Amino acid sequence: MRMEPATEALRELGDFYQYHGQFDSSAYYLDQALAYAEQSGSLEAKRDCLSAFHVMYFNAGDYEKSANYLSQFWKASIADADDNLLMYYYHDMGNIFYESGNLDSADYYYSRLEELVSQTEPNADTWFYYGVLSDYAEELGDYETACKYGCLYEEGNNLKEIEQQENNLALISHKYDSEVMQNELNRKIIIKQRIIVIVSLVATLVLAALLVSQIRLARRRKREAEINAELFHFKQQNKDLAQKHAEHEQIQQDYADRLSEALMKEQRIMLLLDNYLNSNKKANLLKDLETSVYDDKDHWEAMLEVIDQLYPDLTATLQQKYPDLDEDEKKSYILSYFKLSRQEEADYLGTTVNMIDKLRGRRRKKMEEG
Repeated sequence: MRMEPATEALRELGDFYQYHGQFDSSAYYLDQALAYAEQSGSLEAKRDCLSAFHVMYFNAGDYEKSANYLSQFWKASIADADDNLLMYYYHDMGNIFYESGNLDSADYYYSRLEELVSQTEPNADTWFYYGVLSDYAEELGDYETACKYGCLYEEGNNLKEIEQQENNLALISHKYDSEVMQNELNRKIIIKQRIIVIVSLVATLVLAALLVSQIRLARRRKREAEINAELFHFKQQNKDLAQKHAEHEQIQQDYADRLSEALMKEQRIMLLLDNYLNSNKKANLLKDLETSVYDDKDHWEAMLEVIDQLYPDLTATLQQKYPDLDEDEKKSYILSYFKLSRQEEADYLGTTVNMIDKLRGRRRKKMEEG
């Protein structure tokens, strides 16, 4: 049973001052420790304090008080005392009376100690007391007894040393076994760590290879996409070029057809004109020439169709910008594009040159005002 913290602390203070020879201070703190022990009801704490008092007064040379506290210690311990505690009591009482000069009492307690030690199975405590009894017999001049107990003391010390060595060997063996086990554990840990490192490296290499593969695949897909885009653009360009080529061929075909048609008309006109010049049937020939040129259309409307081909949007623009012009004035303006003389324009419109001059004057005035 552990002492109360306050009791233990005060007792340790008492031991401290006793060690430094300050016995009054030691007695002061031990007295407080004993009071706390009695107050707590701890028998062990009380016996510990009484033993400390006994030792302190013995070292201070106050053997009477030392014997008194040792007796109180024995009375507090007698209920559950064993041989080891009794040997402790006989030994310390013998020391007190020996130091105080009471050799009869000392001889009594040492004799009782000798009887008890001889009846007890040898152990570490009895070996210690063999040394005490050997020293005491030597003080009395009983060298035979001193030699006997001295030999037993040395034998005990040897056995103790052997036991200590065995304990040390056992401790070393245990330590060695522990180190071997630890080394084996460390070896396994190192092997495991190496395996983990190798697996990690392999996994890293696999991931790196996978990453490189993915990068290459992404680049290849990107290149394929670029090639497909270029191919699509090239096909689109080819398609546009083919369409433009087809349109160009269509335009050429249309132009060729129109040119062929125009040449045919021109050839027809030439034939009709030759016939007109070489035949007396001029009326019929003129009629045929008119049909060939105008194709049964109104002459002015046919003329406008040709003009629209030569000058697109001319008639529409003229109507939009100069809506006040009458038909003759519009005709006069349109005929001006052909650089006709006044007489030629008068012949075409079926009027006189004088009237053409007036018509041109009115047209210019309206266009200037518009």
